[in-house]
Amino acid sequence: MEHDEHDSDDDMPLGLDSDEAASRFRKKRSKVWEEYTPIYINGVVQSAECRYCHTLMSCKGAEGRSNGTSHLWRHHKNCRAKGGVDPSELQDTDFPFGVNDIDPVNMVLPESLDDINLVNISENSRYRSKVWMDFTPVYVEGRIQGADCVHCHKRFSAEGRSHLNRHTQTCSARVGTSANHQDGWFFASSVQSRVKDELSPALTNGKVQIAEYASRLLKGNSSGHRNHQNQHILALPADNMTPTEPSNLSAHTRKLDQEASYQDLTRMIVMHGYPLSIVEHEEMKRFAKGLNPVFNMASSLDMEEYSTLLFQKEKSDLKEKIALSSQRVSLSASVWFPHGAEPTIKYLCLTAHFIDADWKLQRRIIKFGVFWSSPSNLERMIHYKEACVLEPEIGACNVIWEAIRDWNLDRKLFCLTSVSEIRNDESISKLKDMLIQRNSLPIRGQLYNIACVDDVLNSVVLQGQQMLYLVGDLLERFIQACVSSSLTRQQLLEVVTHAGLKCPHEDSKWWHKIYFRLEVLLHYKKSFPSEELVSVDEMKIVEPICKILRVFYRVIEVISGSVCLTANMYFHEVWKVRTILQEEASTEHTDVASMVREMQEAFNEYWQNSYLWLSVPVVLDPRFKITFIEFRLKRAFGADAAKYVNDVTEITRELFHEYCTSMDQSNIQTSNCQAHDVEIYGFDSDSLEDWDQHLTAQTRSQLLSELDNYLEDGLVPRKDDFDILNWWMSHSSKYPTLSIMAQDVLAMPCSAVHCDAAFSSRGPVIHKQWSTLNIKTIEALVCTRDWIR
Repeated sequence: MEHDEHDSDDDMPLGLDSDEAASRFRKKRSKVWEEYTPIYINGVVQSAECRYCHTLMSCKGAEGRSNGTSHLWRHHKNCRAKGGVDPSELQDTDFPFGVNDIDPVNMVLPESLDDINLVNISENSRYRSKVWMDFTPVYVEGRIQGADCVHCHKRFSAEGRSHLNRHTQTCSARVGTSANHQDGWFFASSVQSRVKDELSPALTNGKVQIAEYASRLLKGNSSGHRNHQNQHILALPADNMTPTEPSNLSAHTRKLDQEASYQDLTRMIVMHGYPLSIVEHEEMKRFAKGLNPVFNMASSLDMEEYSTLLFQKEKSDLKEKIALSSQRVSLSASVWFPHGAEPTIKYLCLTAHFIDADWKLQRRIIKFGVFWSSPSNLERMIHYKEACVLEPEIGACNVIWEAIRDWNLDRKLFCLTSVSEIRNDESISKLKDMLIQRNSLPIRGQLYNIACVDDVLNSVVLQGQQMLYLVGDLLERFIQACVSSSLTRQQLLEVVTHAGLKCPHEDSKWWHKIYFRLEVLLHYKKSFPSEELVSVDEMKIVEPICKILRVFYRVIEVISGSVCLTANMYFHEVWKVRTILQEEASTEHTDVASMVREMQEAFNEYWQNSYLWLSVPVVLDPRFKITFIEFRLKRAFGADAAKYVNDVTEITRELFHEYCTSMDQSNIQTSNCQAHDVEIYGFDSDSLEDWDQHLTAQTRSQLLSELDNYLEDGLVPRKDDFDILNWWMSHSSKYPTLSIMAQDVLAMPCSAVHCDAAFSSRGPVIHKQWSTLNIKTIEALVCTRDWIR
């Protein structure tokens, strides 16, 4: 019996002329089409939808030819939905698919179709092996480049089939399918093999290369009932897309994703100090290709460009933050070395310290330049690309002044803290004179060129080098005696473990290693007093020296630690050094006492030059103020203490008056603007000039009394959780000018290096991977790494 011709356009595909589609459809004479709705793609019937259960059946074979209607008859004969049963109620059907009411053609990306090539027949014919029942082909630029396991979703290469067969035999997800099937669960491979005739491996509409056809599965729940889930056929273009990506992503969006990947890769390299050439390592390329076959790995030159762009962006943000702040900025300068045995170049690292608008102490590297370079080192010029560094760009003065101009700090400088190698440079004194002439430094530069405390303490320890070397020989004999016996060796290791001592690195300073061994010896004697490895006379030398070095070590650890300290804490730490030296100078052992006196001379020279800048921040600590300074300086200078206390008071008042003057100038500028406005509107500005002068004098008197009021107010009780920045922020309305001054004073640094570099024998060192780059790239990497931490 022949099928009646359709006169209605309801079943005609969207986008086709009704007469054209109808003429093509009339060629289908089989009666079975009374039970199916034809699905057209590009005017050709590609599939058929059952009118009862809405299952999609393919009408085209692998080579694009019609595959007949016998499979349609078989499905119609076995379809249980034609008896009036709701497809969702079918529990035992062989086709556990839910109703698919979405036209597969609508899932195609229309904006990308013009750029996609059709997979040729010969390409598809290569992939007819039964192994493809368990894998989904992945097309890249019109060819199958990969295979996704439909069980565990792992991706494999599409070259050959032996590795795919091995995976199907060992896939843990596939191994459990038999058990799952017995419990009423269906897995993709069993369903796919059963519906091989119903769903074609690809939608061949002339545009689409891959169709994700693997599994609208019937899944069971904990109670044993099975729920139908719809999973539509997902047609994907051959570009960089996977079945899990949204189908509405455009090519431009995917390009932006790759750009974001480059930026993330740049951040990773900068953050961890990896070499830029890591992107050119074969292992890195293989790893990236494994994650995404179409990802284009950047080159080392690309990474250098991206790191420079990231540096410029972060620098712009930081410059804007500093420019918008009205606070002054303190600087610290340290010397860095390249990785290597004998340095032929030294770098200067300049760090800015300031308290931001939220009253948070900030520390940021703002400049990294060449401090010194050997003029005759040809190898450096060739390998390290430093031949382009000109003489005017080298040296402490040139690097610091360039940073001051670049960051617009000529009117915002407060102080400079530097290591001895920079502080003793003649050009630094010339820079100070130039800044004073420009009125760039407060109180005539008295807080300029401060000595780095950890650098000073290292020089103080150096005065006892001879005695400390003798102690080192004693410690060497002690260790040899311990390791000679398995019992004492085990005891020694237990002491180190239980004491929690931090073992120094191989490149640590010589005195740091001696101090660590002294601590080990003392803890060993305390734990095993019966052991006679060290004599009583030797212990009289060990104990006082260990006390001195312990204080030195802990002070450096505090002031150079990762937690930024406010300047009011430095006085107390330095005072600990003075106290321990004074105590141990009276020891019974003459050699130790002689060593301590030499250390005291070096320390007293530093104390004489630094007590002023150490004391001013303490005056601004509401727990101590000037009363505490009087108490301490009397112990330090005895009868001459009054002179030193007066110096601290005077410099504090002078600094405060300068801040008051700047406030006056701001008020005068505001008054002049108002007077100018009065003249514009025709009023006589001179009639109220005396009144303005009276208000200015009254305001200045109030400002000058602000410091007196603060000093006369009672002290704040000392507490462990006291936050001095939070206190000044909450009292800024009561002390408006003094709080601005406190923001600048409390940001002064006393160290120019971090803790690890302070204990290192070499100091701060450039990463080995970066030391061969040119100076501009090194600066971008070092600064950016500091900013994005």
